[in-house]
Amino acid sequence: MSKKSLIELLKNSPCVTQSQAPIEAPEELKEHEFSLYHIKQVTFDEDSPRKEAFENVLNALAIEGVIFTYLLLGNKTKVDFYFGIVKNKKYKGTLPLDMDDIGKIILKPSLEGNFRGSVVERLIKEDRETVKQIIGHFTHVSKLEGVPNVDEDNEQFQGVDRLVDIMSGDDFCLAVLADPLSLLEINKIENELHGIYDKLMPLAKKSIQNGENEAKTTGEAEGKTVTDSTGTNDSLSVTHNTGKSVSVTQGMSESGSSKQTSKSSAETDHDKHPSGSEAKSKGTTVSKAIAMNTGTNSSTQHGTSSSESREFTDKNVQEWLNYIDEVLLKRVQLGKNKGLYLSNIYLLANSVASVLKLGNTARSIFSGAEVNKSPLQIRSVTDKNEIDSVRNFQLPVLKNRQVEQTTITNSENQLALLLSKSPFNRYACNWLSTKELSVVAGLPQKEVVGLTLKEEVEFGLNVNQRIDEQNRIFLGSLVKSGLVQAMDVFIDKRELDKHIFIAGVTGSGKTTTCHRLLESAQVPFLVIEPAKTEYRVLTKRNQDILIFTLGNDNLAPFRLNPFEFFPHENITARVDMIKASIEAAFDMEAAIPQLIEAAIYRCYEDKGWNIATSKNRLYANPFADGVYAFPTLSDLVKMTEVVVSDQGFDDRLKQDYIGSIKARLQGLLIGAKGLMLDTPRSINFSDLVKRNVILELEEIRNPSEKSLIMGFVLANLNEAIRANHLQYQQRGEKFRHITLIEEAHRLLAKFEPGDSTNKKQGVETFADMLAEVRKYGESLIIVDQIPNKLTPEVLKNTNTKIIHKLLAQDDKEAVGNTMALSDEQKDFLSHLEPGRVILSSSGMSKPLQVQIKELVSTTTEQEVEPADIRHIALQYYAETYSSGVIQGLELLERKPSATDIADFLQGALAESWYLAIGKKDRKNLIDYIHRFGWQFMRQYIDLSCYDQTSEECSQTRAQCLKDFLEKLSSNSQERITLDLNKAFRIGLKVKYKE
Repeated sequence: MSKKSLIELLKNSPCVTQSQAPIEAPEELKEHEFSLYHIKQVTFDEDSPRKEAFENVLNALAIEGVIFTYLLLGNKTKVDFYFGIVKNKKYKGTLPLDMDDIGKIILKPSLEGNFRGSVVERLIKEDRETVKQIIGHFTHVSKLEGVPNVDEDNEQFQGVDRLVDIMSGDDFCLAVLADPLSLLEINKIENELHGIYDKLMPLAKKSIQNGENEAKTTGEAEGKTVTDSTGTNDSLSVTHNTGKSVSVTQGMSESGSSKQTSKSSAETDHDKHPSGSEAKSKGTTVSKAIAMNTGTNSSTQHGTSSSESREFTDKNVQEWLNYIDEVLLKRVQLGKNKGLYLSNIYLLANSVASVLKLGNTARSIFSGAEVNKSPLQIRSVTDKNEIDSVRNFQLPVLKNRQVEQTTITNSENQLALLLSKSPFNRYACNWLSTKELSVVAGLPQKEVVGLTLKEEVEFGLNVNQRIDEQNRIFLGSLVKSGLVQAMDVFIDKRELDKHIFIAGVTGSGKTTTCHRLLESAQVPFLVIEPAKTEYRVLTKRNQDILIFTLGNDNLAPFRLNPFEFFPHENITARVDMIKASIEAAFDMEAAIPQLIEAAIYRCYEDKGWNIATSKNRLYANPFADGVYAFPTLSDLVKMTEVVVSDQGFDDRLKQDYIGSIKARLQGLLIGAKGLMLDTPRSINFSDLVKRNVILELEEIRNPSEKSLIMGFVLANLNEAIRANHLQYQQRGEKFRHITLIEEAHRLLAKFEPGDSTNKKQGVETFADMLAEVRKYGESLIIVDQIPNKLTPEVLKNTNTKIIHKLLAQDDKEAVGNTMALSDEQKDFLSHLEPGRVILSSSGMSKPLQVQIKELVSTTTEQEVEPADIRHIALQYYAETYSSGVIQGLELLERKPSATDIADFLQGALAESWYLAIGKKDRKNLIDYIHRFGWQFMRQYIDLSCYDQTSEECSQTRAQCLKDFLEKLSSNSQERITLDLNKAFRIGLKVKYKE
């Protein structure tokens, strides 16, 4: 190769037809020789560069004999992104792993690690073949030759999402194949570039010099000599000599591109010697000599010199030198560090128009502003063997290639190398760096149809591992960048008494989290569920769970007398809690709370209680089973009229107060609510806190009444916990219990401007109570959809916070400020998936993102049969029948059946007495006499159907009942006389009158 030939190619033919050369027929790719992975979801992170991440993936796959494959496959509805690995069929060596193992061990983890949060799914055999067939059915194939550019200033415009948007609705494929070069091959490329550079370097510049010089020299000399000699030796000799010489020289010289020299010389010599000789010789010789010499010499020289130098640059050669130095060698240096790949970019579609649109779009998007001697160009692929190579994910191999060629001696091949074509005549492709490949084979920066782009924010990744096995409460698995990790997350059971707050919108998975907490804690719990029935499903795993349906006596009745207090409790504390419950639930204007408080005290006094000492003068043990020493709601409603009248209000104001109080309380005396609350005794809460219990308030529709009942429940719960704490402490044990409160804002609402101060005081009472119960071993789980509605004390006094998806900004601010979340993390709360939570607890340096492990499904699990719920509740009442919770049951001498319990709960026995004395229908009464005996019925009717009247009336009624029921038991036709009818109606309770 001559320098001139390369120069001519650089000047006149800046292209190479190497890719047009004949291609070898490829070998058919077998099913096990390639593996594809579908990218289904990518996590968005502004601080995580996509191109650099892709470079890391390529570096991980730099395995000799393995071709990296990128497929962007689009159809009329969506696009799919595939990353894959394919065996190079021309590779004769042995691969370290098979394709599946390389995919599982290297490709998939690399994708998930570099594109954090991405969802990568391996294609099964059938799906891989389907993708291969789709590519094989495209009718038009083109090739994007050249080198892509990175536009550093406008990277956002080089996203593949723009190409997807433009090609929307078309069937197309953008395929990138890349085979890594070895370091030895990269060094060869570098050496060849150095050699080309060295050869071009002397040709980049030319130098021309012009010079001129002039000189002149003149010289003159003159001399004279006279000699006279006389000798006497009998001889006489006389000699005379005269000489003269003159010399002149002239010259001129000029030097340049042509040279001329001229010289002239002249010399004259004149000698004149008069000579004479006379000699006499006598025996004696006398000699005498006299000499004289005179000379003159003169020289003159003149000189002139001039020179000129000119330098010329070959711009074309200079540009190529700069291109080699500034671009190619830098690319090679980057390739040494991160790899160089023999690569091809193919465009496939079913029409010329689609291929043209795809090609022009790709060329525009993937080209930058940097100097590029090998810009992207579209070439239609018509060679059948090359098309078959694409369909088999192989680089096209040139026929008659020189496999072992180690140096480039052909000028066209040298130019091909400068244009980033495949060196050493192996493949019809370009050599590209990972940086250039990342421009084309990337993932979108915005969401496109077919690939979900999910925003992700970084949270903590270090789980507290210092929790003892027996104190671990399992929640779920750690989430890192949107992907669930194989790392379990626990909270410390010892931290439960510092309370837990759970928040999230409807459907975000709060109930699933609560299920998991209750199951993992292995501690007795009470659930207060105001609006749903999603905790019933826990009975599938634990059939000992008690469920009560407050407000629905037809399923699992509940009995609660808010006026019944505990032996350790004093009346004043109980009255304060009742008053706080009423204030928190209802708007109380003026003096209504004080009037209700006074009426409550009066009710206790009427029942024989001493307010100061909390002792009862009428009963030796007012807390014993079967003793009814406490007021009821009916007593309170009646007493409020008396108390209001005693205040001396005028008639209008008195009626206003009485009407306001009755309007709030009267609804609690009738129907299922009346059966539940207007009862003489409560379920034993000291026993309930040792069991697993669910209280469903779904059937209580009125929000205020629902809040009131929740307040009554919490008041009893608080004292039951204290009582058990004292008992356990005396035995040297620690009492533990969990109370889970759903929709806590009903009772613990934040005070808003315009709310009455009475409501504020009621909420504060319960907030203080919740803050103090931890010392008794109680753990509270507060659950709510709207955190900002809650009183701030709830968020401040809960140590562990589990936050599901929140949408409202004020809610995110409310919880985020108590969890030390950044603004970015607060905003991310709106993007949490169902079942994902942000967890903050003791022992965690940063909040964690956790995927809660579902215990039982609330949507797909088969619903619990109502009959099963009712059976469990009735069994509980049957076991505790002697306590007097259901009035009259304690009179039985045997354990009642579930049918018996149902009749007593619904007042069927009392109703039979009403029918007997009112409508003269004795059938049901006679049935009950036969079932329980007339003696039991006498006691039951006297206790349940009549108010306490004078002792004389009571004795008379008791005797009349005895006589009548005894006779009726043997004679169903026994009539009630007028006297008996009169006696039976004295003191009859209002609700059983005609």
